[in-house]
Amino acid sequence: MKLIKLLSCTTAAAALAGVGAAHADQLADVKAKGVLTCAVVSSLEPFAYQDTNTRDVVGYDVDYCKAVAKQLGVKPELKVVSLDARIPELTQNRVDILAAVLGYNPARAEQIAFSKSYFVSNQSVAAKKGVYKQRDDMAGKRIATIKGSSNIPIIQKVIPTAQLVSYDDAPSSFTALVQGKVDGYVLSESLMRRFIARLGDEGNIEVLSPPVGRESWGLGMRKGEPAFVQAVDNALDSIEKSGEAQQIFNKWMGEGTIYKMKRDFKTEKIAG
Repeated sequence: MKLIKLLSCTTAAAALAGVGAAHADQLADVKAKGVLTCAVVSSLEPFAYQDTNTRDVVGYDVDYCKAVAKQLGVKPELKVVSLDARIPELTQNRVDILAAVLGYNPARAEQIAFSKSYFVSNQSVAAKKGVYKQRDDMAGKRIATIKGSSNIPIIQKVIPTAQLVSYDDAPSSFTALVQGKVDGYVLSESLMRRFIARLGDEGNIEVLSPPVGRESWGLGMRKGEPAFVQAVDNALDSIEKSGEAQQIFNKWMGEGTIYKMKRDFKTEKIAG
């Protein structure tokens, strides 16, 4: 009887060890397959979009995916996803990491792990030029948002009386503003300025001050993978230290672009 109990305990322990081994090391899995599969959202220039000449998906998020993959010693592989599908694609193991305009908020942090920040975004409201003097004049007004966007809770906190109208994507939301279907539109300022410049509405649409908030963006990863999270954070630190982080920013949003922005942040742990 003692032998049977001993065998049973040994079998159970082996089974538990097997479960841990099967689950615990995504970093080893990524290195073994030699590929880092990154989810990107391809409708939000300059973060990820399809180049009309090459048909390749390019952008700030894409370059970060490539840079992290290089640091890990593997090849990058892109998978285009929608904003709503980002977290499900990750949690259902269809991608390894999200480089997908993913703003940190506590609700998301309960579902997934966040890396250190690789971008910090001012979230701002745009409106028809000359109609409103500043951000708080939008109280009680109709403000467009993107479905699933992390700036929804931000605008609800800062302008609680605003009537939020959600659209499927950024272009639809901006079009609604241009056509007067809504009074304002809340979005990352970099994305907003791209729409204003590209669609030739500089004289009709303006960004209101102050911003509704400042949002840290991180790379999204599955929970329970501490070695992988640490490796990604170490990669981001290396990218920052080498100057590559500044180079990526300058390439997509710096003085030589339509955005003419200055990088006013560094890679650092996101305060929860």
